[in-house]
Amino acid sequence: MFVLPSIEFSFSASPLYAALLILLAVVLSYIYYRFTLPPVARSRRIMLSILRGGALALVLMLLLEPVLRTSFLIHHPPVVAILADRSASMTIVDRTGNRAEQSGNLLTTVIPGAIPGGVETEFYSFGTSLRGPLRQPLDTLGDETTDIAGALLALARERERFNIRAVIMLSDGMYTEGENPVYKAGGLGIPVFTIGIGDTAQQKDVLVSRIAANDVVYAGTTAPVDVVIKSSGYGGEKAEVTLNDGTRILDRTVVVLPAGTAEVSARLSYTPEGAGLRRYTVRVSSLPGELTTANNRRLFGVRVLRSTMRVLMLAAGPSPDLSVIRGTLAEDPNISVRAVTQKLGGGYYEGPLTRQVIDSADCILSIGMPDAATPPGPVEFVRSAIVEGKKPLFFVGGKFVDPSKLLTMAPSLPVIPEGASTGEQEVEFVPDPLHLDHPLLALGTDAERDVWNHLPPVFATRALYRLREGAVALGSLRIRNLILPQPFMAVRDVAGTKSLSLMGYGLWRWRLMGQGNPDIAPLFASFLSSAIRWLTSREEGRNVRVAPTRDQFSRGEPVSFSGQAYNASSQPVEDAQMSIEITGEGEQIRTDLHPLGSGRYEGAVEGLPPGEFKFTATATGGGHELGRDAGSFLVGGLNLEYLDTRMNAEVLQQIAYRTGGGYLTYRDADRLREMLGSLRSLSPRDEQRGETLELHRWPYVLALVIALFSAEWIIRKRNGMI
Repeated sequence: MFVLPSIEFSFSASPLYAALLILLAVVLSYIYYRFTLPPVARSRRIMLSILRGGALALVLMLLLEPVLRTSFLIHHPPVVAILADRSASMTIVDRTGNRAEQSGNLLTTVIPGAIPGGVETEFYSFGTSLRGPLRQPLDTLGDETTDIAGALLALARERERFNIRAVIMLSDGMYTEGENPVYKAGGLGIPVFTIGIGDTAQQKDVLVSRIAANDVVYAGTTAPVDVVIKSSGYGGEKAEVTLNDGTRILDRTVVVLPAGTAEVSARLSYTPEGAGLRRYTVRVSSLPGELTTANNRRLFGVRVLRSTMRVLMLAAGPSPDLSVIRGTLAEDPNISVRAVTQKLGGGYYEGPLTRQVIDSADCILSIGMPDAATPPGPVEFVRSAIVEGKKPLFFVGGKFVDPSKLLTMAPSLPVIPEGASTGEQEVEFVPDPLHLDHPLLALGTDAERDVWNHLPPVFATRALYRLREGAVALGSLRIRNLILPQPFMAVRDVAGTKSLSLMGYGLWRWRLMGQGNPDIAPLFASFLSSAIRWLTSREEGRNVRVAPTRDQFSRGEPVSFSGQAYNASSQPVEDAQMSIEITGEGEQIRTDLHPLGSGRYEGAVEGLPPGEFKFTATATGGGHELGRDAGSFLVGGLNLEYLDTRMNAEVLQQIAYRTGGGYLTYRDADRLREMLGSLRSLSPRDEQRGETLELHRWPYVLALVIALFSAEWIIRKRNGMI
């Protein structure tokens, strides 16, 4: 409510000077238009005098820098904020009744009658976040988490805006996200009256409490799944636990529920098929009298890798690198290694190198090959496999590499040789700090990644190499303390073909000379396994790449996507039209991603029900399709709101106690009127506000002066005075 403002007008000098200047402007105007040539009517002379005098008076007054100050009083009535829990646990029906109906009755009947006269109300709701002020007392229930502390902190920022003097909170007191609200309540600074909704006793219920499963498994390899079933209110009953792939049951077992509130473990297993991201569901059978069956299942996702990655090693001859790299890769049970080694006089130790041998491999690892002794036939076999079969290549340098044959054999290699040299030098690998998050360098924490800077030195020739278009240098080489601007480790992923190059040799040193250092020792094996997996993965070579920001989302949470679009030259496309079609659980939704620049896109979809969903993304640009991508994600793998269905009266009592409010149950909520009536803090607040306007800086005053002089000139012109 506004009170009539007070107005003050002042000048930089005494108001007497302003009065004298106004009088001077009036006198000058009167004298100027006392007689005119040609003579005009008296009314015209008066009008001209007023226009001239007004304009002169304004100009002279502006020299005194006039200031207009207004001040007014705003009256803020006291406000009671009503904070209603909208989480999924408020939909439970227990022995005290339906929580949603109880909350609705309080909001529409009890609380409006308890608010004292002259006090206004603002409605808010909270679950995962605070919403409001709301037009309706409560919006849709169903949030999968409850953050009471976050709601109180957000409400604290609303205090001054609405003069909130007290809070009425309706909740079951169970928080599943954020900090303990008891510790945050004291900082709110206003009393909170909590009304507990629900039963404090543990209800009869059976639920899937926890799942322990590997995030990454291999196709054809049996993987265990450890499940924890929590039950309350039962004892001696049997429940069936199943592991499901869609409608197909992969494994099942029966558990006997312990008495009271307790947990029982069960082990299931499955053998994944295929490769990619797979979704599985653990279910426990429902029992008579259960509070809810919404928590009887839980979803989890795993990434299934191919059971064996076949690596073909091509070596220019026997060497320590060949032995150490081959032995290290053989330690990985999911990598199968086959070596073909050149003989000095021609031929191969392990048998002929044919096209069939090359085609049977998932990845080619070349060590110092081709050299001058490598025949044209194998060079052409490898080139054809890389170009036509998009076979990934892992190249390790050697002292006698033939640059011209290398260009022919590996047209997709990240580096281009610019000359040959057999001169040898000892070098150290220096990773690029900008690419430490690349899958080939990522080792976890910054301290762990620092291991790359402490590897033993290796060897490299003095031949020069430069990056090929589309390649990325992950690190350079250092000689003594001088870092050379030449790539040592580089990768390239263009048009569906991946390649990795290490332009040095003597890599056996990284393995053997690092054995005495527990930090360095495991690095070489981890790097080789990561390199083979990265090379054989087909996910990065697409022009259009779209993925959800997570594999699993809570129910009610927006499902967000990020995307990238590239043209045939691997250049980012900034003006593409990217859309996503989502299907699953009877839903079919289409949405667009908006551009962020540099070929990046993002977007989100809300309101998806629990379940497994698939999506297909399409990007178009320049009138043609750039590419497609597809994937899947989960919504509502487990609702935390159903893990503990009791009302937490202790939390609500402590919030009320620490803020100086009061705690009530649903049955005695009628006492709220009495509590609010005795609350002294429900007082209005008056706010004094003021505005200052410097008229000499106000453009409208100058416009008025120009308008007055213009009107005078027009009248003089029409009367022949100009």
